[in-house]
Amino acid sequence: MLRALFRLLLAVLIPAAAAAQATPYGFAPRGADPLHDSGKNVTVSMLTMGNGENIWELFGHNAIWLHDNVSGRDTVFNWGVFSFAQPHFIARFLQGTMLYAMGGDSMGGIMYEYHYWNRSVLAQELDLTAAQTDSVLHIIQQNALPENINYRYDYYRDNCSTRVRDIIDRALGGQLRTQAQQLTGTTYRWHTLRLMQSGVPVEIGVDIGLGEPADRNLTKWQTMFLPKQLHDFVATVQVRDSAGTLHPLVRNERVLFRANRPPEPTAPPHMILWLLPPGLILCALFVWLGEAGHRGSRAAQITAAVIFCVWSLVAGLLGMLLTLLWTVTDHVFAHSNENLLLFNPLWLVLAVLAVIYFWSHRAVLWTRIFAYGLAALCVIALLLHVVGISAQVNGAVIGLALPPALAIAWAVFRRTAAPRI
Repeated sequence: MLRALFRLLLAVLIPAAAAAQATPYGFAPRGADPLHDSGKNVTVSMLTMGNGENIWELFGHNAIWLHDNVSGRDTVFNWGVFSFAQPHFIARFLQGTMLYAMGGDSMGGIMYEYHYWNRSVLAQELDLTAAQTDSVLHIIQQNALPENINYRYDYYRDNCSTRVRDIIDRALGGQLRTQAQQLTGTTYRWHTLRLMQSGVPVEIGVDIGLGEPADRNLTKWQTMFLPKQLHDFVATVQVRDSAGTLHPLVRNERVLFRANRPPEPTAPPHMILWLLPPGLILCALFVWLGEAGHRGSRAAQITAAVIFCVWSLVAGLLGMLLTLLWTVTDHVFAHSNENLLLFNPLWLVLAVLAVIYFWSHRAVLWTRIFAYGLAALCVIALLLHVVGISAQVNGAVIGLALPPALAIAWAVFRRTAAPRI
């Protein structure tokens, strides 16, 4: 149970923990290796690993592979290492200030690991000059310093993929970023939901937990928080050498290991098909209970008290989580969340009032105020979309929350005229 709860929290709070490798953080190879050789003797390749099964593997991974052409030694560096044993892990996880680190491994170790987990590995050899390779080596050396090896992880803006992207871009004098400013028509939410379809409850939780910042149109540069997006861009981009001549950045590409798992989804699911039916079913149930209670059925009134209390409790606790994410954490993409109109802590008050009202027909005024008010907030959430004010993609969540809220308000209205028993 605790493990399942942790996985759900990880999904809600870190929806793109794509780069994570649960290994001791802060490790890097020591001694003679390609990192300390001259750039003219080193081949630089970018590795792209396919998606896996764990939440932190759904988005893939990537790394930089350095091959020493003199000694034949291979070293792989990545920026997706974290440890559950790091100081204050739980507090940092909840606050959104987790520390990730650069880590290193041998090529043999990498291939063994990804064979074991059945995750594809692609290698793109980069066509860099000796000076550009020296720049890559220097940046990695700086990253390996004790004061730099750990960094504050941001699942969209500073992760394993953006670190690899930035190193290559710096070595190329900013040529990647210059060519990647076109808007893509996709968003962080779009990519996140696209890649998390293996677990429906977790994906719904992520959709509810992401706020308006996750719905802004991304440039190609920003989409490269995903390893495959970086791979695909690098595969086609052309850069200029010191003489000003354009040439493909990738000299050659190889498949080092092909996993026998389906390719990653190309589009997110239609969330409205997942969320509207449960919302309508709950609405029908609540209306039926309200009508039965109106006709004087004591059993229906007691059942309504319990079911309305449970729904209100769930909505209120979810609203409490959304409120905390926005107000006291650094999870930026959970801020400015309009789903607080649908799920908010006021539902916790109604959870208590519903029991009192439907059980004993007391607290009539306050129950009506809260039931009508919470339904009105849900209607406002819908109207924000109708009039074009809302920039958040939460129509499916509205489909889940609005029908039950209206039904509870209707049941409260009908109960007012019900005969006392």
